[in-house]
Amino acid sequence: MPPSLRRLCTLFVISFCALAGLPTTAARAGQNPEAAAVVRTTPAETLRTAQTIFIRTKSAYFKPAALEQALLDRSEVQYWGLVISRDEADADLVIEVDRKLFTNIFVYSVLDPRTNRVLISGKIGSLGGTVEGQIANGFVKRLRPFRALSSPVQPK
Repeated sequence: MPPSLRRLCTLFVISFCALAGLPTTAARAGQNPEAAAVVRTTPAETLRTAQTIFIRTKSAYFKPAALEQALLDRSEVQYWGLVISRDEADADLVIEVDRKLFTNIFVYSVLDPRTNRVLISGKIGSLGGTVEGQIANGFVKRLRPFRALSSPVQPK
């Protein structure tokens, strides 16, 4: 391919990407400060500063409202000032729950909704008590090291 044709094709591709709103190398390299802030946030920082939780289920055998109540009954959740939202767009953390097919094993993952990174995960069996209570206990236990140094939210 002649150099002039190659330059013309490159110019066409760059123009198309710009018009279509596709990210260019400059945007990926950190030109967007909002995207850079998301990338620079560590999982530990996300867990330490999160305020709002959304619960998502992928199983018909699990109801989010029961986990909401189990979490709200935990004194640590109240102490840390965590709130539960039914609007996923408001969430700082998403707890996703699923049940393994043909078993009594439930798996859960705590995700950062901005990056879709898995921050915490675990699995529990439904024979040892309520699934929701066990997930709430596991979540609080795994979150405790990140929140131990945090001060409680001051009431307004």
